[in-house]
Amino acid sequence: MSSNGLVVVTYYTDEYDESRKIRPLIEGLLLKDEEILAIVRSDVTHYGTYGNEYLILTSKRILVVASDGSLLRKIPLSEVKSASIRPYLGVCALVLETKEGPKTVIVYSKRRKSAFEKVVTLINDIVLLKIPVSELKSNLRQYLRIIERPAKRSVFIKILRMAKPVAPLIALTLFLSVLTSLISLLPPYLMKILIDEVLIPRTNIDLLGKIVIALLAIYGSTSLLNILRGYTQLKLNQKLTFRLRSLVYSKLQLLSLDFYDKYSYGDLYSRVMDDISRIQNLISVNLGAIIIDAAMIAFVGILLISMSPMLTLISMLPIPISIIGTAIYRKTAPKYYQKSWNKWSEVISILSESLSSPILIKSFNKERRMIEKFNIKMSEHLLTGIEIFKYEQKIWPAIGFSFTISNLLIWWYGGLKVLSGALTLGSLTAFTSYMWRFYGPINDILRHVRAIQQALVSGERILEIIEADPSVKDSPNAKDVDIKGDIRIKNLWFTYDGIYYALHNVNLHIRPGEHVGIVGPSGAGKTTLIKMLLRLYEPQRGEIYIDGVNIKDIKLSSLRKQIAIVLQNPILLNASIAENIALGKENTTLEEIIAAAKAARAHEFIMRLPEAYDTLVGPRGTRLSGGERQRVAIAMALLKNPKILILDEPTSALDAIKEKEVSEAIDELTRGRTTIIIAHRLSTLRKVDRIIVMDKGTIVEEGSHEELLKRNGLYKKLFEAQMEGLTKMVPTRIPNRR
Repeated sequence: MSSNGLVVVTYYTDEYDESRKIRPLIEGLLLKDEEILAIVRSDVTHYGTYGNEYLILTSKRILVVASDGSLLRKIPLSEVKSASIRPYLGVCALVLETKEGPKTVIVYSKRRKSAFEKVVTLINDIVLLKIPVSELKSNLRQYLRIIERPAKRSVFIKILRMAKPVAPLIALTLFLSVLTSLISLLPPYLMKILIDEVLIPRTNIDLLGKIVIALLAIYGSTSLLNILRGYTQLKLNQKLTFRLRSLVYSKLQLLSLDFYDKYSYGDLYSRVMDDISRIQNLISVNLGAIIIDAAMIAFVGILLISMSPMLTLISMLPIPISIIGTAIYRKTAPKYYQKSWNKWSEVISILSESLSSPILIKSFNKERRMIEKFNIKMSEHLLTGIEIFKYEQKIWPAIGFSFTISNLLIWWYGGLKVLSGALTLGSLTAFTSYMWRFYGPINDILRHVRAIQQALVSGERILEIIEADPSVKDSPNAKDVDIKGDIRIKNLWFTYDGIYYALHNVNLHIRPGEHVGIVGPSGAGKTTLIKMLLRLYEPQRGEIYIDGVNIKDIKLSSLRKQIAIVLQNPILLNASIAENIALGKENTTLEEIIAAAKAARAHEFIMRLPEAYDTLVGPRGTRLSGGERQRVAIAMALLKNPKILILDEPTSALDAIKEKEVSEAIDELTRGRTTIIIAHRLSTLRKVDRIIVMDKGTIVEEGSHEELLKRNGLYKKLFEAQMEGLTKMVPTRIPNRR
């Protein structure tokens, strides 16, 4: 937020300048005490042509102005009920639901979708949740998750801090590299002596043997140092990669679910594997190499000056060109690499989707479609590589050519000096050898600058994970609470994307030990309500209390330890059945695991498996049937012995016989516990104390089965629809089988 209160809702750095242009033009449109909260640029005009219009959200109104500052429309916030985005072919529209009906306020291309989503979030929180403008203003940038690209220097420093534990190993590797490089400078000087004092005058024959022995000693020691340096380099790479990947993986485990909603699996995988590799290479290779190259440039430069100042001056001619070219590269290169890695993340995402969902793809005969989609994304990624190549060819060949010209000038000028007797042949030979030792580090630095640019972009992507703050975390006064099971939900509002509210104004009280069923059509908010109870997400408004304690004041470990959930389609770890059941309780014994499996009616099918309880269930439990996975999940819940139990269609994947058996296990599991059962099949709720009916994110009815049928509401419609479906499945008469 700027000093004048202006907030730019965008991810793009150039938008701030755009907003500064339009702000002076709209000052005269503002009312007394009216403050600007956000300015967002559209790239489509109300005529349907490409051009700029601006949506201005103030503390009192929503304004739309043209690029010349003229007012196109105005809507008081007091008349707005909600805001939403409606996608069309190629464009999107921001639509306001007002007292007079829906109004399309502004149209924009899908490239601007992200910026307008944030404004919709802000409008909804003002008009739906009644959040005071003063509260929004206090931390508006963080509230809207506005991302500013960090300075390269800041990214670089943070990357180095992550490598601090391996600093001694970095120092040792660097020392060995410098020592090896310094020793390698001796042979050209010995060759000068050999040419000028032995070969040309044909004297000092004894010196020939000494020079050969010295060269042998130098090459031998260099080989030994290279072996030692290679070993330390290997250890450094291993420890650094382990630390960085462990650091990022650990942080990913601690982040809330809303973080995972923003990134695909492939994107996160690419960051943990590919981006970490680039950062590791930066720290263990590029940085040390730059230090060594800089030292070599300084040391060799001194040698060159001592041998021939004029030749040294000629050799310096490419340096300004290199500096200018590198500066241009540093400023313009990141956008090319960012685009390339975004495309690579898309490739990884498609790969991970296809490998994790082979049944879905094959059952819908979409193999060729997935191949086509994969090839398209691979082609797009390859095209970014070509773009990078074309871009680099505008800079590096020109720099390389300047070095070639300098080399030719040195041979021409140096050759004249040798012919005139002002310079010995040995000195010219040594100078040209040292000159390439001078140019080599310069070229290496340029090459490492390219790698550093790539690594810094990777560093930004990694820091997005490292510096992400979990939205769900223990409050400073959080404590362990021994839960009894009284649940009270007050005025709960929640949205996943900030635009569409999955829950709005939910109020519910569940008494200790009460069995409650939750029903409603798909998308009614049933599962979302359960996620709120587990604190997998934080609501935008409202509170949840357990035994009179706000769940924000209960430690997450304590809360989730005492709540168990059995999902409709349980996901298991790629481990043994015993290990999966043991997730329900720490330090459990095999006897307890078997007892829980027997209670869940899972022991019988487990013992029929080739390795019984040691049988691996496969990724996500795919080697087991849906019913078998569900019984394993029930065994996990039994072993956990929770105070609050949540069942999401617990018998949906079972046949009639197994459903009866598992229902007996569920009756045992739910006895004396506060139980919430999410159900689509209303027959599942025959034993609950109360039924809650949800629709469109709110509670519309509650009561017993008989009470709800008498009300002629949504529950009765759902019940009659299911009964009608069952009636159609039963034949009206037995056919004559003559």
